[in-house]
Amino acid sequence: MEANSSIEELSKAETTETFNDSEEDINIEEVKAVMIDQENPDVELEYRPLETYEGGATYDGQWNKVTGLGHGKGTMTWADGGEYEGDWKNGKRNGHGTETLPSGDSYEGEWKNGKQHGKGKYTWADGKVYEGDYKVGKRNGFGTHWWPSGDKYEGFWANDKPNGKATFTWQDGRKFEGFWKDGQRLGKGVFYDVDGNKTIQNWENGKLL
Repeated sequence: MEANSSIEELSKAETTETFNDSEEDINIEEVKAVMIDQENPDVELEYRPLETYEGGATYDGQWNKVTGLGHGKGTMTWADGGEYEGDWKNGKRNGHGTETLPSGDSYEGEWKNGKQHGKGKYTWADGKVYEGDYKVGKRNGFGTHWWPSGDKYEGFWANDKPNGKATFTWQDGRKFEGFWKDGQRLGKGVFYDVDGNKTIQNWENGKLL
């Protein structure tokens, strides 16, 4: 009995010290949970109730307690229906997150300073899909683009266009291996028909010579 009484007294003391108020007067929505940014332990985070901006956008999530900027995990919803849910740093999308656009397009992957940067997957409303590397908001590096028809481009990208060595495969089994520049086939490549027979082709500015 003495042990149980001690526990009860300690629990009451902790509750009084934490909130300095009676249980009936506590407004849960006003209680801020203080957290720490694991990557930047010197940054103290807090959670606030939903905040609405001029223009109708809302943010619900963690904030940098000192700067007052979104930082940590949070969801931004825009008045047009667009939404981003994921990591924030100093008020910008940084880390991993998912953005859904009013058009129905969506992107899930890595972000840096508010732009797609790193590995990501973009899905268009009409069924097209790109999965691969991004740099400063554009497809850059290696990636694969699928079309609803079943056609596929797998290779290198620069400035959001096919650039470099790649393979284009049609849904019926035909295939072309070669090089692209600014979205068009360029130079010599190998074309395979549906039976696997190959032909050497030469392209210039997207036209077969």
